[in-house]
Amino acid sequence: MFVVLTAAAGPERGEVIPIEQGTKLSIGRSSSAGRKVRDTHLSRLHLEVDFTGQRAVVRDLDSRNGIYVNGDKTKQRTLAQGDRILAGEQVWDVSYVDDLLTLGDETEETVSFLDQPNPCELCGRSITLATFADGQVLERDTRYLCPDCSTVVTFDSREFHGFEVHQKLGAGAAGLVYRATQLVLGREVALKILRKRDGLTPRAEARFLGEAATISKLDHPRIVKVYDACRFPGGYFIVMEYFPGKDLQALIEDHGTPSLAIALSIGLQMCDALAYAASEGVVHRDVKPANILYRAKDGIAKLSDFGLAKRIGVSAGTRDGEGIGTPCYMPPEQVHDARNVDHRADVYSLGASLYHLLSGRYPIIASTLHEFMTGILEKDPPPLERFNPQVPPELGDVVRKAMRKKAAERFESALAMREALDLVRRKHGIAPPPKLAP
Repeated sequence: MFVVLTAAAGPERGEVIPIEQGTKLSIGRSSSAGRKVRDTHLSRLHLEVDFTGQRAVVRDLDSRNGIYVNGDKTKQRTLAQGDRILAGEQVWDVSYVDDLLTLGDETEETVSFLDQPNPCELCGRSITLATFADGQVLERDTRYLCPDCSTVVTFDSREFHGFEVHQKLGAGAAGLVYRATQLVLGREVALKILRKRDGLTPRAEARFLGEAATISKLDHPRIVKVYDACRFPGGYFIVMEYFPGKDLQALIEDHGTPSLAIALSIGLQMCDALAYAASEGVVHRDVKPANILYRAKDGIAKLSDFGLAKRIGVSAGTRDGEGIGTPCYMPPEQVHDARNVDHRADVYSLGASLYHLLSGRYPIIASTLHEFMTGILEKDPPPLERFNPQVPPELGDVVRKAMRKKAAERFESALAMREALDLVRRKHGIAPPPKLAP
């Protein structure tokens, strides 16, 4: 007998994990997990499914964000037919089968574990049988290109509209990102691609191109530079500066909280980026760890992904009462009316990002939607010093002020927040951030 977890939503939607009776399987974002899932919201070892008894049991492996079964947060629960597990952004439906071959024709096609997985030639990720069934995989002999990579390369060439594609850097709702070389200039760049086949609506198209139009006018050493935006038959792509840093979300997942010196340096650099953007009349609206890149070898940090950015006084395509952004780092006013927020929304989001960076936990952790909305609108997070005793009280005060629920009670600008962070830096004898030429 097997318990089968079928991914109904999330980064690995459509993939199937069969677990044979008498065995256990750990799941997380680390290579040390029995099953690695590429979801940045999962802990390195997030959960375990134990099928050594008559029924499988799911256990939370002390993850930061927990697991939910049928909407209820739990540490351990026996799984029944039809249960639904939520962890990070991943949703799995639970079923029991006597034999994998009895799953039925439609489900059977998704069981990529019946045979050796077939990796994509460019990105190396395994391609499931469900993806093959969609007819979007390029095949040649025993070589394969996944639907993402087949958008930009072929077996005969890695050239994409004047760029040589080298490596897939990421994929998500905001598009695909690849490292490439611009052939005419010999310049290393990052290509951000939005495909029409991914349900590209006029609104999503406007937002994607808006990122290029907005950020291309920004020229600051702490902001990832955009060079160009182009159409191609399958959609659109933006040509950006390639910055070989790692996003803070991944750094927190892989290494935990950084030193006080690193956290202060990142905070100061992001204040510089946001102060400059504000001086140009631009509000980012989605400052979060995943959009902050950090290069450890020289301590340089850069702000990326202005896909939700707007110019103050200019409509960004949102309706009254509509909130956009990442809720965990979003100020209350942005939940109600994202169109009319100002630079103090970015101050809040930077404070929330520093809270996550310094404490190792999300600013809001809740088991119900009501608790989550209360956390955004009314409830302050626990003092971050409770989770990281290395955080001095004066730094905790800076983060708390940045995260005030009322915009008028926050720092009046990113520049004012920078001055407060710099006082902490000087008090503790920490070197200033590395300098960059403008």
